[in-house]
Amino acid sequence: MFRLLIILATIFWSNFLLATLPDYNPAEILARANINDGFNLPPMSFLDNTSPVINNNGDIAFKVMAVEGVNNQALWVKSSKEKSGKIIYTAPDARFITDPSINDTGYIAFNLFDEGVTDGLFLFEMQTQKVEQVLDPVNLKIQHYTYPLVQDNNHIFFRATNDSNDRLIYEYTGSKLLKIIAEGTDTLGLKASYLFKPAANLQGQVAFKARFGEKGQWDENNPDSIVLWSPNILAGPKGQESKYQLIAVDRDVDQKSDFISFGNSVSLSHNGYISFMATLADSKKAIVLFKDNQLKTIAKEGENQIFELEMFSSKVNDSGKILFRAKDMNGNRGLYLADENQIKKIIGEGDVVMTDLGEGKILSNPNYPGFGGEIDFNDKGDIVFYCIVVNAQDNSEYGSAIFKVSPKN
Repeated sequence: MFRLLIILATIFWSNFLLATLPDYNPAEILARANINDGFNLPPMSFLDNTSPVINNNGDIAFKVMAVEGVNNQALWVKSSKEKSGKIIYTAPDARFITDPSINDTGYIAFNLFDEGVTDGLFLFEMQTQKVEQVLDPVNLKIQHYTYPLVQDNNHIFFRATNDSNDRLIYEYTGSKLLKIIAEGTDTLGLKASYLFKPAANLQGQVAFKARFGEKGQWDENNPDSIVLWSPNILAGPKGQESKYQLIAVDRDVDQKSDFISFGNSVSLSHNGYISFMATLADSKKAIVLFKDNQLKTIAKEGENQIFELEMFSSKVNDSGKILFRAKDMNGNRGLYLADENQIKKIIGEGDVVMTDLGEGKILSNPNYPGFGGEIDFNDKGDIVFYCIVVNAQDNSEYGSAIFKVSPKN
């Protein structure tokens, strides 16, 4: 009898631990762009591989490529208190907008630029509905600002390119511009030939892929590493300098490494979890989680009905759940949610969705992707994404759309 109770308890707790991923409500359309009409966007507006962002309050923002047939880019915002979102800022003529980032206090960071000019960093405050230029490139020898990442304390991390065409990662505190790392210089024992897209968190940590070597050594056969930089307040005893931690290295660094190569982007949660894509020794791609100073493969091609992992950044939140894009065994793309125990497909090409025009579905075409851009989700599990939607009956195109899906209570 006692043995039976032990077996039943083991089964119960095993099932409990595995059932960690939530079920999701149907997708909710936020905006749709098309030539003849639109939803929460004017007709003749244009979205293309758009990367929406969402904060923990449910506020959402994304870049609009063109508005009302005019080649002006714009910023679309919806607060969690509003029923619908709208364009709140249109860029000046001949200026482009970087994909925005959003923090939990209602600030959105972006940059304006064209091929030869950069206009510094800008913040939009949702409460006042005002846009402010917070960092002017004059006298800073910065030619390009990319990937602005605003935190809840309004510190902005970004990658810059200087007059010598070297990339640097900076933190702007509102009064000071702090250099974290630069290409071609030895910083705390690291010398990078190329710095890829960074991720940052509220603790002031920055994660990124770095290619090591002398200036200009950009070939794939140069050593690569996933790096975590921590400021001095997190690095150790009081007074100790900031530090770099090599989370993972490829075989050009260490022949015994499990990794042949890495994707170019990483994700970093506020509590220090990191997710990234890597190619393993068997040449299959995998999603890897760094948690509690350990690496764990979360998803791998050829397992859990996943045929191919797409080369877009995964997203990790504070609960250790990871969102990523992949193709299934039939070649259909989908959004997948995973943790250390389970993988679940949330939504995919060919799935039925409700639009402002009635029932539609996400485009499923072997010659063209139904999903595009980067995906995002918050610590509550809310997901936002871009896709192409078509009529559910005759496949006529409804346009490009932004959707949100949320866990069931």
